[in-house]
Amino acid sequence: MKYKVGDLSKVLGVTTNTIRRYENSGYLQSERDDSDYRWYTGYDICKAAFIRLFMKCGFSHTEIKEMLNNSPNKITEICINRLNEIDKEMDRLYFLRHWLKDNIQLMETVDDIGSGFTVMDCPALRYIFYGKGDDLFNEKERLDTIYKFMYTIPEVQLIHFFKLEDVNNNIFIPYKGWAMKEVDIKRLKAEDIILNNEFIEIYPVQKCLYGVIEIPSESMNNLEDINKIQTDFFNKAYKHLNDHNMEISGDPVEFLVTILGNVSKFLVCIPFTQIKR
Repeated sequence: MKYKVGDLSKVLGVTTNTIRRYENSGYLQSERDDSDYRWYTGYDICKAAFIRLFMKCGFSHTEIKEMLNNSPNKITEICINRLNEIDKEMDRLYFLRHWLKDNIQLMETVDDIGSGFTVMDCPALRYIFYGKGDDLFNEKERLDTIYKFMYTIPEVQLIHFFKLEDVNNNIFIPYKGWAMKEVDIKRLKAEDIILNNEFIEIYPVQKCLYGVIEIPSESMNNLEDINKIQTDFFNKAYKHLNDHNMEISGDPVEFLVTILGNVSKFLVCIPFTQIKR
C-alpha cells in the first residue's frame, strides 16, 4: 500500500511541510510518479512516527540522523546518552522545584508576619559575600567561588548581612551575598564548593526575632529612603526585644524574598538571647 504526503500528515498530526522537511533531512525517502507526486509506504509511516517519538524525548536532528541506517548497538548507545541527559535534567528540575517551593514558603511567611514580629530558629547557613554597600569584591579566587556558588548550586538565596556594631550605631551598610542552608550541602552535592573554602562563612543556627522590611521599588535606589526605613524597622525591633526581655546577640541577616514587584520585601532575622530582669 502506498500513501500520499497528505495521508502521512493526517496520521501523524503534522503539516505536509513537516513531512517534506523530514524528507529533505533524509529521514524519509518517497517515490515519485510521472506527475511528480510523492508516495510513501507503511514502513515510512512507522519510521516517521518513531522519529516524532524520539523528538518528543528531546533527541536532536543530529542524533536522529546518526541513528538512521546505523547498527542497533549504536542506536542503544545514543539512547542511553539521552537517558542520562534526561536524568540530569530531572535532577536539576527537582532542585529548582525545591528552591521555588522554599521561596513560596518565604513569601507566605512574610505575609503571615506582616508588620509584626515572630520568634523562630534561623537555620544554619553557609554564605559568601560578593560586595559591601556599593563596592563589589574583585578578588579572582572569590569571584571563581561566587560563580560556582551561583551557577552550580541550584538552591541559593540572596542575603544582606549587617554587622551588629554597625546596626547599634544606626549604620546600615550591608554585606551582600549568597546563602544556602547547611543541611542541604550533601543533598545538593556541594561539598567540593562549600567545605574548606576560605570565602565561605558559617551562620550558625540560632534563635531569631523575625520581621519584615518593605521598600517601595521607587525607593530602592535612594539610600536616604532605605536608611530611614531600616532605621525605623530596627528601632521598632529593639523596642519589641526590650519589651520581651530579649537582647540582640548577633549579626542580623536579611533574606531578599521579593524584589521584582512594586514593593521589595525582606525577611529579617535578628539573633537574640533571653535575659532576666
